[in-house]
Amino acid sequence: MSNIRDVAKAAGVSTATVSRVINHDTEGRMTEETKERVWEAIAKLNYKAPAKSLRKSSAAKHSNTSHNGNDIIRIGCVISTEKDKYSDPYYLSILSSIEEHARKNNIQIPMIAASKELEEADSLDSFFSSPLNGIILMNTLSENIYNYVRKHVPAIVGIDTAHTDIDNIIYDHYYAASLAVDTLVKKGYKKIGFMGAAAEGARLEDSKRFRGYYSSMYSHGLSIDPSTCINCHWKEEECSKAIKKLHQSKKLPEAFVVSSDLMAMAVLRSLYDVNVRVPDEIAIMGISNIEMSKYSNPPLSTISIPTFELGILALDTLKQRINGYDMLPRNISLPLQVILRAST
Repeated sequence: MSNIRDVAKAAGVSTATVSRVINHDTEGRMTEETKERVWEAIAKLNYKAPAKSLRKSSAAKHSNTSHNGNDIIRIGCVISTEKDKYSDPYYLSILSSIEEHARKNNIQIPMIAASKELEEADSLDSFFSSPLNGIILMNTLSENIYNYVRKHVPAIVGIDTAHTDIDNIIYDHYYAASLAVDTLVKKGYKKIGFMGAAAEGARLEDSKRFRGYYSSMYSHGLSIDPSTCINCHWKEEECSKAIKKLHQSKKLPEAFVVSSDLMAMAVLRSLYDVNVRVPDEIAIMGISNIEMSKYSNPPLSTISIPTFELGILALDTLKQRINGYDMLPRNISLPLQVILRAST
């Protein structure tokens, strides 16, 4: 397993610079060329940043912010990532956008936690020991945890959650997968598989992305091979195992739609391991457009989700609620974009 020192050495920078790039730190000066070298090293070494370091550095950064004596709004963020695992670049990008926008709007973020940390905590009091004006949720919480948050925080906004009694900033999961299939079909692919996941305890067929994939395949009159519809449970290692199993049984399709760029990059690595050429023998299309995806081998085609705008809009909507906006909860959906690179 690579560490931050390995990344720094490969990129020719300090470990502090790597940390700033991973955390999307916009406070210091850094050239685009430096950022690109770091992301290329991260993608090449498959480095995963510890979630704990994210929480500590973010909390410290905001606790020292100067606000020129004006009234300070204090909010929390709950990100969707495994406790003690790594920080998903997708959610980290949203968090970075929220943090940057918060600094410009006299808002502090003293509490950042992974949803797993809340769910597995013996007591939630430590997370909410200081009063918060609002909180942004990037994951659907269990009923007990959500009720606790509702009781202790006056305003809540979700980013793509299933909580219907709060505002949610969303993108259309169904359309994202459908658009990925449409893009592959336009490029001439017909035998298209799907690799994704559903909510915990649910079937793959229950996920919106799979339904979008299925509907688009049907609308194009294309058949679906059930053996190439894989539930990887959001685990990269399961994606790798599935690819190697399909390769051994000679059942790889012409192309795959993969529910996230992280899983798609795991697929690319696995195909490389078994000497399957992308896109000559199989094409790969991800969903999310995380920063690392353009540095994968080959660079990953993907459906781009506007993470920067998701963060800004979530914070603006939360600020509206904090300031007294009391209309019915809203779902605000943002547009998607096709990004074509060498993997298709």
